[in-house]
Amino acid sequence: MKLTIRILITILSLTIVSNCNEKLSQPISFFEDYDLTSGKYKLEIYHVEGEIIDDFKNFYIDDPETLNKMKKQWIFKYKSDVMPCGFGYELHLVENNKIVKKTLVNIDCEYMEGWIYFPKEYLTDHKNHFKRIN
Repeated sequence: MKLTIRILITILSLTIVSNCNEKLSQPISFFEDYDLTSGKYKLEIYHVEGEIIDDFKNFYIDDPETLNKMKKQWIFKYKSDVMPCGFGYELHLVENNKIVKKTLVNIDCEYMEGWIYFPKEYLTDHKNHFKRIN
């Protein structure tokens, strides 16, 4: 009986530990110290391959209020698992029509370039602010 309980506790513990994402050595902020309230910035998102959000392939967000919400939300603390999913979108942070930062993300497998955990909600939460790029 005691052995069975020990085995169950061990299995449960291993399951919990194996499902936890490893923490990054320090949190990463995609938007860093950019002043997104200035109105000079927009986030451009370009479809590369794979799954898309609804029917949005290429779009942007330029609303300063939404960008600031994203800045607070997009603090990355965990690594993702290494997966063979590829990248669905390329993201460009643009200031006055010049790319100041870019990365790749996969919303289906939820990771960002560098094997950083990127919850798909970080984009899908803001889809009512998407503007299509023609």
